[in-house]
Amino acid sequence: MCHAHEQGTEALLLVLLGIRTAYKEDLQLSAAELVCGEPLRAPGKLLAPSAPTIEPSAFIQQLHRRIEQLRPTPTAHHSYPATFINRDLKDLTRVFLRQDAIRRALDPPYSVLHKVVARTDKTFKIIVCGREVAV
Repeated sequence: MCHAHEQGTEALLLVLLGIRTAYKEDLQLSAAELVCGEPLRAPGKLLAPSAPTIEPSAFIQQLHRRIEQLRPTPTAHHSYPATFINRDLKDLTRVFLRQDAIRRALDPPYSVLHKVVARTDKTFKIIVCGREVAV
């Protein structure tokens, strides 16, 4: 946008060179001086302020047009994978209940068989210790 007459790769090289030769106040030197031990020789167009090539009001209008043309990138939703439910579950009359608690060694992870009282697409109502529990 600022360098319309140059190719993007040429402008990128100048931008990278400008970043490397920029003086850092907190370090009291540039990034190139940290790496090379001495400052880089930069072209004069990086160091000397250039006159604006476009009138500010025209630049603002051009900027508004470019921003209006921007569209968000479509995103994908990966955080909730589809839940697998075995199709044989709709016919079962008894199920095991997983015990998600700290167990001692060799304790089974599932309790005894429980009778299924009611079911929906993803949940069961079973009888545990004489009372109905939704699972």
